Amino acid sequence: MYRFVLPLLVAPSIAAAQQQPPALHAPHATPSARAATAGAIEGRVTSPKGEPLSDVMVVLRNADGTPGVRGAQTDNDGRFVIPNVPAGSWTLVARRVGLAEATRTVTVDGGAQTVELTLAEQATVVAPMVVSASKERQRRTESSATIDVVDGAEVRLARAAHPAQIMKRVPGVYVGQLSAEGHNMAIRQPIGTKPLYLYLEDGIPTRATGFFNHNALYEVNLPQSGGIEVLKGPGTALYGSDAIGGVINVLTRPAPTKPSGELSLEGGDGGYRRMLATAGNTWGANGLRTDLNLTDVSGAGRRDDSPYHRYSGTVRWDHFGTVNARTVVTGSTIDQNDALSLDSLRWTARSTANRSPLAFRKVRALRASTALEKESGATLVSVTPYARYDVLSILPNWQLSYDPQTYTTRNYSLGVLARVRREIVPLKTKLIAGLDVDYSPGSFLAKQAILTKSGTGGAAIYQSYKDGATQYDYDVTYRSASPYVQAELSPLPTLHIDAGVRYDASGYLYDTHLAPVDTGAHRVPASTTRDYSRVSPKIGASWELSRAVALYGSYRTGFRAPSQGQLFTQGSALNTVDLKPVKVASWEGGVRGQVGRRLVYQVAAYDMTLKDDIITFIDASARRIATNAGETRHKGIETSVGAALLPSLRLDVAQSVSSQKYVTWVPQAARAATSTKPAVAEVRYDGNTIEAAPRDLSNVLLTWSPAPLQGGRVAAEWTHTGRYFTDAQNTHSYAGYDIVNLHANYVVRPNLELFGRMVNVTNAVYAEVVSFDAVQGQQFTPGTPRTIYAGVRVGR
Repeated sequence: MYRFVLPLLVAPSIAAAQQQPPALHAPHATPSARAATAGAIEGRVTSPKGEPLSDVMVVLRNADGTPGVRGAQTDNDGRFVIPNVPAGSWTLVARRVGLAEATRTVTVDGGAQTVELTLAEQATVVAPMVVSASKERQRRTESSATIDVVDGAEVRLARAAHPAQIMKRVPGVYVGQLSAEGHNMAIRQPIGTKPLYLYLEDGIPTRATGFFNHNALYEVNLPQSGGIEVLKGPGTALYGSDAIGGVINVLTRPAPTKPSGELSLEGGDGGYRRMLATAGNTWGANGLRTDLNLTDVSGAGRRDDSPYHRYSGTVRWDHFGTVNARTVVTGSTIDQNDALSLDSLRWTARSTANRSPLAFRKVRALRASTALEKESGATLVSVTPYARYDVLSILPNWQLSYDPQTYTTRNYSLGVLARVRREIVPLKTKLIAGLDVDYSPGSFLAKQAILTKSGTGGAAIYQSYKDGATQYDYDVTYRSASPYVQAELSPLPTLHIDAGVRYDASGYLYDTHLAPVDTGAHRVPASTTRDYSRVSPKIGASWELSRAVALYGSYRTGFRAPSQGQLFTQGSALNTVDLKPVKVASWEGGVRGQVGRRLVYQVAAYDMTLKDDIITFIDASARRIATNAGETRHKGIETSVGAALLPSLRLDVAQSVSSQKYVTWVPQAARAATSTKPAVAEVRYDGNTIEAAPRDLSNVLLTWSPAPLQGGRVAAEWTHTGRYFTDAQNTHSYAGYDIVNLHANYVVRPNLELFGRMVNVTNAVYAEVVSFDAVQGQQFTPGTPRTIYAGVRVGR
């Protein structure tokens, strides 16, 4: 799906503006901020009608004729600045999907050179792009990993009410809507809520490893972001715990080049209302952008009595000088009521009733960071200190029937990402060395919830609660220090090799405020410490067979340390503090390229093995027990194709097929009978297909951009989720589903736009996720019914 995964000639990198040398990409530097020996190229890109074109990548071509990494992206007014350009004659290249390429020769001899470029519509598809798995921009053909990108322009056009409505366009990615903006995730893994993914904002983890939240995307202001990058599989040698299934990095937007502001108002079925506002400017060497997202849902529609309120804001300040600095402060407050899944009876009856109106989730998240960068000759030094504050208070709806409980998790974080990159001319070598440090003290408090309900069993309605006994009360500190080194070299002009290794030393300091308990359903482990260490190597290569075709492959390893909740909220398990980290090893290979000027493609195949995975097993007594359970294997093929059928008509296809199996899986070992305990039979699932692992995922998007819409478009989207088993025994399954969405926008004039969309056009009845266990039977999380949204955008 190259309109999204390969959107621009230079796509945002995994660390975007944070990790890239400022001389290579700082988009809005001004003459007062430029080195005296360097010049600058600035200008504007427009359509033949004189309309400004945003999100156009303007780059300088290398001496060998290939696109370089030095460049900038146009803002809403079509303006760009490429600072710190060495003196000499340069070829400037401007490209965007669906537009003809424009070139211009520019001579730089100090000062600023001004260029005007015009891009006309043409049935072209951009050649392989520049993305990165090394925390710096690089040509896509040099990458040995599979990285897909949803560019910022597409995020803003989609106007998704939930991350699922944009993320499913990435090949092999499934995001399910649980409640409000809550979500589960599947990237080369089954659909679930396990801490298998590393969520970043501008390259910084949104949470500490020990305090993972599977709903991490609702803590990020996704609708106003500058793009999303998805690095699939283990996160190379540059990322630590949690980067098993993939790394998801949401990028913030830089400031506009001149004063601008924009307001978007939107409403829809189910009492949906959203206001998005952004404003910014650049003054000399400083640029500032502020974003505000206010979302309110009354609770009608998909489930009754499920209101949702979200308030998010982002402030980004860029300073360009001898030392470049970028400061980002972002915060979110989220309040929502969660609805229980439906049993088979209520699913068949298409019930919208919320049997758990008392269930709630309250989130407070605040993050701040400052990225400092200095380049001296062939050496770049980057230091990024950051701070985080997270609070989650929740009455989980899924625990109401067996262990009603309220709990609050708090944690504070201080950390730093430090990195040095040195370029060596022989073999085009780059040496990268870095150190990531994280110190995150926190606490956990859980109390029994004494419920008031009407009805019994599956008909029970949980109406209110009051606090009961304290079940867990402890302080816990997660800390880690992780040095890494990576080398990138090109022994041949078309052969690129990267290799690296990371050492993670991490652990917990745990101090309980309750007396230890070794019996019952809420056992409390004694105060203790736990430490983990892991060496994670990787090696990869890419080979450009021609300018139109490139092969790539890699071997990567990773791990995931147990979270504080898995370790210290012991439940009825005999022992959780000794849980082992999950280990992963992954092979992958692929081909990416283009056919003529109308079609681009990428095919990736992977084979991943996980050992010592941590699961929560429900035994015959309905107890939930966390344990390391064995080995699983995950194989698949992911394909994306983008085709320009006509100058105004595009087709983008994303498709994946996977096989996910239990290799050795023993959630319950056999135990002989004793005088006080009955015998326990062994439970094994060796050879079974893992539950909640769809065999296939597909997304097809057809986009029509006729001239009368003046830059607007009409798009039809089909999403398919294939069949999967709902239990590890493979005795129950769900057939999957298909839904169709429509999108449209009309640009009345540059500062006025009308837009609308319809989700689930056919009003298909489907479940976002289905599960089965012996205690609750089949459980369905309903999908969104036909829903219409409409809105207006004013300003630029």
